[in-house]
Amino acid sequence: MAANENERFDQFAAVLSTELLERTKKSMELLAPELQPCSILPFIQTPSFVEFYQELVRVGILPVVLSRRPVRAIVGDVDWAREGREYLLTVLDDRSNAIFTAWEYAWDSLWDERKVGQDSGGGGNQVKPKKGFFSALFSRKREEKTDNGGGEGGEGGVMAGLHTMLTELAEKRGFLPLFHDDVRILKALPRLKPGRVAQAWKEISQYHHQEFYLPEPEQAKPGVTSDCLQKWHYNLPDKIGEFLVLKAAVDLEHVNKAFIGKYIRQSARTQEEAEKGMPYLSIYWKSMRNTAPVAERHTL
Repeated sequence: MAANENERFDQFAAVLSTELLERTKKSMELLAPELQPCSILPFIQTPSFVEFYQELVRVGILPVVLSRRPVRAIVGDVDWAREGREYLLTVLDDRSNAIFTAWEYAWDSLWDERKVGQDSGGGGNQVKPKKGFFSALFSRKREEKTDNGGGEGGEGGVMAGLHTMLTELAEKRGFLPLFHDDVRILKALPRLKPGRVAQAWKEISQYHHQEFYLPEPEQAKPGVTSDCLQKWHYNLPDKIGEFLVLKAAVDLEHVNKAFIGKYIRQSARTQEEAEKGMPYLSIYWKSMRNTAPVAERHTL
């Protein structure tokens, strides 16, 4: 009986891992520009990050998710090898399901620097990553603390959180450093259905074509591309819409610096508001080559 339960749990773990990894990878691939950007991109739009993210989830996030009692309770008597994915999708469609709750808990638990020690794991709700988890993933040397001699995993030691580690990794991997609240993006990724991202990009591309490339009698009215970008910018989860606008700035010919500058001005009342609400788009806009006539140039 116990052997059967363990086998069923292993099958559940495999189905869950495959679904979450494929779903999040597909969404990130859809957000990544196809053409060469004029400056470095946010982490989520960079192929090197996508590759690293997969390993990070396998080693650091999924073990925490699978250790949570409400997640383990989902295993039940389902034949996961045969009908597991179909059943899992019904679970994931519930916005308050235990898997997403555990997923968010795992990211929050690992995001910030925290004290770790031999007595820090007392209690079933404490997350205890495998020894050497961060150093193995990030090739980071353990730093001994001169005041107490503790290192990672040692008594009184300090373990750097994922935010610190990913920010340090950014320069090596060629993506922008992460903002502290970017954990919200990472936590929301499995809730984002790739089909919705694909639908958004298809619609944006179609309006761009209709506005700028069709013969005049068939052309869409000016501004429909911007309107479509606005629609998806504010109807997709946090920051996903902003990344799609940035993708358009790279891949769509007429979404140039003048276009993005106007888009930002229409979406925010001040430069401060723009940089706070659309930080990655604002950073990229500043690096774009200005092809508009001098008289039409603007600043935020």
